[in-house]
Amino acid sequence: MTEIPSMEMPEWIRNPGEFNIRNILKDSLCYLASGLHGHFVKCYMGNAYSFVYIDYYISREDLMQDMAEYGFKGYRVIRQESINPYRLHPGGWDALTWYYRDEDPRRDKLINSYRNDPNRNYFERNREPMNTLWKKVLPTEEDGNPNSWLRIQKEPFAEWFILERTEEYDETHNPKRFSFFFLNTEAVAAYQALYLENQIAPKFLVIPQYGFGMNWTEFGVRDQILARTIFHRDNPLPQYIIGMAGFNRSWPEYTDRVKKYRSRYSDFITVWKFSGDPARLNPPVVQRRETPIHRPTENELVFVEGGEFQMGDARMTGIEDERPVHRVRLTYDFYIGKYPVTCLEYSRFCRETGAEEPEGEYFPCSRKPVVYVNWFDAIFYCNWLSERDGLPPAYDRFGNLLDAVGSRTSHIDRVAGYRLPTEAEWEYAARGGNKSGDYIFAGSDDVDEVAWFRGDVFKRPRVVGLKSPNELGLYDMSGNVWELCSDCYNQYRDDLEINPYEETGQLKALRGGSVGEDPTRVTVTARMGAWGGYINFATGFRIAKTAPVKERER
Repeated sequence: MTEIPSMEMPEWIRNPGEFNIRNILKDSLCYLASGLHGHFVKCYMGNAYSFVYIDYYISREDLMQDMAEYGFKGYRVIRQESINPYRLHPGGWDALTWYYRDEDPRRDKLINSYRNDPNRNYFERNREPMNTLWKKVLPTEEDGNPNSWLRIQKEPFAEWFILERTEEYDETHNPKRFSFFFLNTEAVAAYQALYLENQIAPKFLVIPQYGFGMNWTEFGVRDQILARTIFHRDNPLPQYIIGMAGFNRSWPEYTDRVKKYRSRYSDFITVWKFSGDPARLNPPVVQRRETPIHRPTENELVFVEGGEFQMGDARMTGIEDERPVHRVRLTYDFYIGKYPVTCLEYSRFCRETGAEEPEGEYFPCSRKPVVYVNWFDAIFYCNWLSERDGLPPAYDRFGNLLDAVGSRTSHIDRVAGYRLPTEAEWEYAARGGNKSGDYIFAGSDDVDEVAWFRGDVFKRPRVVGLKSPNELGLYDMSGNVWELCSDCYNQYRDDLEINPYEETGQLKALRGGSVGEDPTRVTVTARMGAWGGYINFATGFRIAKTAPVKERER
């Protein structure tokens, strides 16, 4: 058996600059469910220079104390940085979203085989407080509550260190420097949200056979969550698999056993080298395919052709203000935002105009919907977009609509600038426009497929675009956040309305429901009213724009 070849120290470790997650991940050794002990740093120094340790059951205080008291023999920390979770992932770090979006046709079987509970009594007893979207069982803490583990998951942390060899040791004591990155979250979630998202595989992946994911699946079993993640689609694969005690039979792609040795920590450890198609290893950056998760560009719009529809709750499943059902005809075409406006988009507006930044832990670095904004904040944002793109503003300073020449109007089809959608436009678009499948929710009769709603344990807005779109390619129109509309909130009238716009009223209309609502309140007909100055943790907006006449004629 050949030994593992050594490699040159990367330039980013010789001269550390700004934190770069792709540098950290490339050619790394990734140690899952690890604790802190430095066994693999010791054994593979020189074969790798970037060590990524992941453990969801250690606090920052314990980590820092262990680093201070024990650290790594012969090395001192020359750089230490706490990494904001939103620097790890372009959409904002939300590991559980990635982990439990896994499509697993065996999910019901996994639930049925819940360890030590063949009758599923514990799971049935605790179904309500758990996230039913996950379709997987969380382990229980000592108090018997599966959600106790979420206390750790809500606030993952990351610490980055550069360590350098001390003067009393020479070059025989391993290389001069290495990077040590510790991430506190669930291991498979981290692999998906970092390695898969960046289309990078670690050089070494350490698999603890007896380590368990948060759904009590064993990492070393080929048909369970870790292996399914590693081999997902055509993602790059690790060059080496390091199997700890118990993982003594590797996967078919790793038949070339490189070495086997005994460890004081984990009995026998075996290293296998990838023996499949070399194209599955890390490709050059220029050849990387597009990420499977769509990355929205700034303020993407979707074209909606006008038409006629029945507006309101014909199924009689909603509340009284969603009725009576009535015909609405839109004689013009329009554009509407593909997603709610995100924190990233809104932050640019704040920087350029000096507007007050909204509250929220996700602002300004996230692709989650911007929240804690009121109706006036939203229309000011629309006017800013119009000015930026050379369009006339859609609103005056009092919130009245303006036409293309700046005169006050109640005709929505005469407004040229960016604006909020009317209620009628919003519902028509949510239903799929003239491509409508007449679904209960925006794009499906299955709420889990298209909406974030109160079934989510965290009850917090999610990154846009993670659920399925509707027939027009619009995302998050059911659930996630309530969306502000341009017009006022009034009772429906029982007659045909042409290009309706509710100009007067005390309240502004909101549509679509949110993560704080049950499924009956995230339908395409769900609506509510709020004061113009109302703000909430789950209220945002998306933009709209009337299509120019030439485009309508075309």
